[in-house]
Amino acid sequence: MMSSNIKSVIFFIAVGVLSFASADAGGETLDLYEFQKVLRTGLDSELTKIVDGSQSNTREADQREIHTKRRYNVRRRTANRDSYEQLDLLSSSSSSPSYSAEHEHVWDDLLDFAWKTAEAVKRDEQRLSVTSNPAEAHPCPFLICTRGRKDPSSDNDGSVQDIMKMFDKRNDESLLLSSSHNETCLILTTTALQAQQVMESHEGSHHLVVMPLLDITKIHAGTIDEVVSPGWSVPFVDQSEQLKLSSDMQEKKNETDAINEWERMIVVDFVPGLGGMKEEAELLEVVNNMMADIQDMGEVGWLRSLDKEEAEEFVIDESLVGVPALSDMFSLTSSLRSVVNDNARISFWRNSLKNGIESEHACSEMFTTLFVKPRAGYFSYDLVMNPSDGPPPQDYESSASNPACVTSLIAAISTHPYVLSVKANFPIYHGWHVAHKLDSF
Repeated sequence: MMSSNIKSVIFFIAVGVLSFASADAGGETLDLYEFQKVLRTGLDSELTKIVDGSQSNTREADQREIHTKRRYNVRRRTANRDSYEQLDLLSSSSSSPSYSAEHEHVWDDLLDFAWKTAEAVKRDEQRLSVTSNPAEAHPCPFLICTRGRKDPSSDNDGSVQDIMKMFDKRNDESLLLSSSHNETCLILTTTALQAQQVMESHEGSHHLVVMPLLDITKIHAGTIDEVVSPGWSVPFVDQSEQLKLSSDMQEKKNETDAINEWERMIVVDFVPGLGGMKEEAELLEVVNNMMADIQDMGEVGWLRSLDKEEAEEFVIDESLVGVPALSDMFSLTSSLRSVVNDNARISFWRNSLKNGIESEHACSEMFTTLFVKPRAGYFSYDLVMNPSDGPPPQDYESSASNPACVTSLIAAISTHPYVLSVKANFPIYHGWHVAHKLDSF
């Protein structure tokens, strides 16, 4: 059961990807400018880098190690919980940016991909997988807007309550973005099948726009640029070298050393309807399920990258059959019809996954050292990359000190149907932005 199992895994992945192609969103949608007016995201910057083919900072290294399938649970820490901060999803500036035809083509491809993924991603009690049956797809976040009055004489005002009624949802299962006399927009967790059914049956007085939330729009603006910068990157301390330092040297840390020890965190917000758990143990279980899904997708991506001769050296865990590769789940590393293969920005993302979670080392040290810190209300949580009270990593390439591991983790988190938003923390030190202060040294 070696090469045959590998072929079955890869074949199932191919079937899942091909099943995406049958999706047809239909209905009304938003163009790129209208979308950015509703949601302030990092999409502008990302699309510009794709269109321009600009090269982002990245670090590549030869990362060849013995691969074994491993899963690591994220541990919790006993700490004061931060006050829950409402997700910053406000309307952007009214100034109109300049979008080229290439921007719009890439946007159309990405939106098409988002619909296909929403119809094909399934998660049962055990794992995340792909399905050809839209009725089995897992709920995911959608952007819902009512716009313009088609029938001025109608009593239907396109309010939040009207949208809740259309989707048969409670108010706590949505997140209001904006509301005015001619437009109401919110984030709602639903299935692609229900979204299609609501669009087809809608006969209200307002135009209805329904769009799945694209993974890259979940990543806050500037997050990727920050985590690959020298100032944010998790410092790697060689333990053998550290033991050689005398206690006197430890006491003479300069300012750079001191602020270099701040904890790097990835902040994750749950989709509406999932947060608000009653106990910390519930949140920890959800996070561990997410991390297991991410590690499984990474392993499938690595296995798929092997040639036939390499693949025959490994026996494939049958639990991976049906699991999509991370590079297939993430929109910017999946096929974009408008983007050529040698595009520098797409290469950055592909290399981040290849040298990160989809690599042979699978970023194992990063997962073993992660701590999870719930935020108040259990609507979100922090992933602490270098916990000050946790075990130190033993290997650089598979640790959070490798920017490819952190970047691929952020990409993977954004693809998960449980996730509404992901960003990196930027703490302040004596009035200075820490990452920027370190970059200046």
